[in-house]
Amino acid sequence: MDEPSKSERILALVQQLGVLRPKDLAPHGIQAEYLRRLCDRGLLKKLGRGSYVPAERRLSFELSLALVARAVPNGVICLQSALAWHGLGEANPREIAVAIERRAARPRVDFPALRIARLGGPAFTEGVEAHALEHVDVPIYCLEKTLADLFKFRNKIGPHIAVDALRAALAKGRVDLDTLRHYARLCRVERVMKPYVDALAGH
Repeated sequence: MDEPSKSERILALVQQLGVLRPKDLAPHGIQAEYLRRLCDRGLLKKLGRGSYVPAERRLSFELSLALVARAVPNGVICLQSALAWHGLGEANPREIAVAIERRAARPRVDFPALRIARLGGPAFTEGVEAHALEHVDVPIYCLEKTLADLFKFRNKIGPHIAVDALRAALAKGRVDLDTLRHYARLCRVERVMKPYVDALAGH
């Protein structure tokens, strides 16, 4: 494959994948050096360690979620980032919260900044939704699981964030209470959440 053909293939791949990683080139017999050349020509830009996007792509919350999904393939978007995705919190494209398995190595990602939550068993694997963002399948916890996680990590992120999120979600009629109770039990915060749920849900 000559150089123009390799460049064209890379540009086609980045359009197809949304976020290109050097390992994506290996099956096509293309060296990672070509990524630098395309950056020098203004056709690609590098966002953090080993993540490339089309040069015209503007930074957005959705793009940051896609970057993290490609860089942390076994992670799940969680906490404030999941809450923002569900339309109940402020989106910060420069810091993304991602859950990883309790024993997994910490991801080496320098952009966006990562807020790591370690979970194990069903508390990690349940409640995951897949959303296609920037041509990338991004795993994000459902709203009820996100609310339970906010209470689980309340001492790290601030209890007011968890309570305010619960209040907003219930006020908008966005919460299935049976599903919320399930995830509260799963995350071992049912006793903590119950007084707030009862009060805010009018029970």
